[in-house]
Amino acid sequence: MNHRALILGIGICSASSIYAAPEDLFLQAKSFSNSPPASISIGIDAVNETIDVFDLRAKEGVSSGAGDYLGGHISAAYQFAPQWTLQGAYWYREIDYTQDTNAIHSPLLGVRYFPDLNLDAKDALFFRLSIWGNRADELRKSTATLVNKRRLEQVTVNKPQDWQLQFDAVFSRQLDHMNILNAFASVGYSQVKVDQLKIQATANGCLMDISIHSNNQFDGQLSKPCTSGNLLLTELTVTGNASEYGIDMQKDLNYDAYFASIGGSWNWRYKQFESQLAYQYQHLWRNDIDDRISSFGNAAIEDNHSLGLKFSYDFHPQVRGFLQGEIYQNNFVGTIPFIYNGVTASRLDKRYGLASIGVTFHNF
Repeated sequence: MNHRALILGIGICSASSIYAAPEDLFLQAKSFSNSPPASISIGIDAVNETIDVFDLRAKEGVSSGAGDYLGGHISAAYQFAPQWTLQGAYWYREIDYTQDTNAIHSPLLGVRYFPDLNLDAKDALFFRLSIWGNRADELRKSTATLVNKRRLEQVTVNKPQDWQLQFDAVFSRQLDHMNILNAFASVGYSQVKVDQLKIQATANGCLMDISIHSNNQFDGQLSKPCTSGNLLLTELTVTGNASEYGIDMQKDLNYDAYFASIGGSWNWRYKQFESQLAYQYQHLWRNDIDDRISSFGNAAIEDNHSLGLKFSYDFHPQVRGFLQGEIYQNNFVGTIPFIYNGVTASRLDKRYGLASIGVTFHNF
């Protein structure tokens, strides 16, 4: 599945910035008010042609409907000790590729530690350790795809999943009653796994439905009756090694990686209104897969830039509404790692954006 879309997202997140992995660029250690002991945020996330007000899809050469996104998220934080905060989050994503809709589940669990360093009252620092990931029952692309210069009529990735262990350091300084500057750095380990790959491709001159297993062996049968010479074949089976189709399951779809990122943001507040402008750079080091992608004439994507803008308004001391948006230079690379593999990554060098709207409850 080639998620290649894009958009303009404009928006914001919650008061205490409790978000994690998919929204790291909004991290901050200090807010304009005292951090609440508990908070919960609920939002709807989307991307489509209506939200793409700057027509970025057309500029990226993306066909209509490709990359449409509809989903939601819920996140929560609880300060269970003076220096410790527990956080959790869950994202549900539906991403379209022409006639296919792929559902992705993304949970996160993290803990923050605020060390007692006798910092200035205007400064704040925390460290965070989190584990997060993405999983799907399948990723399906029903239209033709070139994989390592070989044409596949259909591709289905069964049970793709990834998980990440991440460590962050976040520092904030309040300049005055209207401005806060934030900086952060992150490092982490990532693992991507796929159980099975199903493709529709030609073998012996006939269109076959082929299943490729974790040991890279495949078996397949006729997708539809096939004429060979003067014979009409209604049954035909094939077996072999997936290298015949330029695929290596262990190098193209299962891999380990390391990543690091740096970023910063600026918060500006006036009465009940607050805005935050944020940037993040991420670099990834992957085993085997990038060399495979390069050897077949495609460009490996080793980094990503993210830009975010958020607006919020305090409707009540305990209720904050938000509108939030992010734009990624290279799709969801680094945010949904399993979409980057030797089968699905051929067009991930496309800008992608995401807009969110929702509400945050705190101080309860």
